[in-house]
Amino acid sequence: MEVKYVSLFDYLGRPAGKDMGARVNERAREFGVLTKDREVECESYKGKVNLYPEAFLEYYFDNLNNMDAVYEKALV
Repeated sequence: MEVKYVSLFDYLGRPAGKDMGARVNERAREFGVLTKDREVECESYKGKVNLYPEAFLEYYFDNLNNMDAVYEKALV
């Protein structure tokens, strides 16, 4: 089975912003999720964007509040 990798923009249909991108990337690293990157060039941005397995993004955004709560408890 082939894993489909997508950017946050592809998944959300809009720019995610640096803060959200950093949070998603942090969680992906914590869970050992393999990421890729891709060069993009458009009017508002030129550079690399991270690509995540679509299934991870579905899980992340479906459980966003729960994941943040679990992470915060782990830091205490």
